[in-house]
Amino acid sequence: MVDLPDAILLRSADPPDGYLAAFDEVGLRAVCEPVLSFAFPRQDAFTDRLTRRADYEGVVATSPRVAAALGRAFEEQEALAQAWRGAPVYAVGPKTAGRIRDVGLDPKGADAGSADALAARIIDDAPTAPLLFLCGNRRRDTIPRRLRDADIPFEEMVVYETHPRTDLTLPSSDGSAWLVFFSPSGIDAVEASGTEALDTYRLAAIGPTTGGALEDAGHGVEAVADTPSPDGLVSAIYEETEG
Repeated sequence: MVDLPDAILLRSADPPDGYLAAFDEVGLRAVCEPVLSFAFPRQDAFTDRLTRRADYEGVVATSPRVAAALGRAFEEQEALAQAWRGAPVYAVGPKTAGRIRDVGLDPKGADAGSADALAARIIDDAPTAPLLFLCGNRRRDTIPRRLRDADIPFEEMVVYETHPRTDLTLPSSDGSAWLVFFSPSGIDAVEASGTEALDTYRLAAIGPTTGGALEDAGHGVEAVADTPSPDGLVSAIYEETEG
């Protein structure tokens, strides 16, 4: 019989991993299972776009992969990092904000908690020059739609591609283990793998966007983190586990 953990986190581990540590602190054993792979096929075009610093008021960074793309560009041309230093970089969530800091930029709005709340923060700031909206090929429409509705100028550029793993396998649960989704793309990866184990798990989501995507796909969600962070996720799951 398979020795199941208390929770399977559908994400790559990031040692030292804050999510694994947060689960361990409350006596729950969690493991990470990556469901996605990432590619950066437009790096040269992206680097060229960054040379137009004067055209933009700031950046919207939708995920840690955007920070990775920025880091690659800054490694190729060190002057770019200096040019963008001090520019507002609106980051969705604390993890993305941390990665933005790692590449030498200053994130804003990391405490917003969701794409919708971050869009509201941008609208309140009322930028007059265009923002450079950096995203992946599977981005949601929340931020672009809100910015368009508010007449906030922006230019969108896809800087990475997300591809679901097709070799994912999940053991059947006895109904007590948690399966935790960190993005709508993770749902696609699980479905693409052909696994039949999904209904044997208790399902949790890192935030309302992912939770809504699970419900749209016909799955019940028992726990949704109030904030997209280790503590927010563990609190939501621990409350349901103990309750």
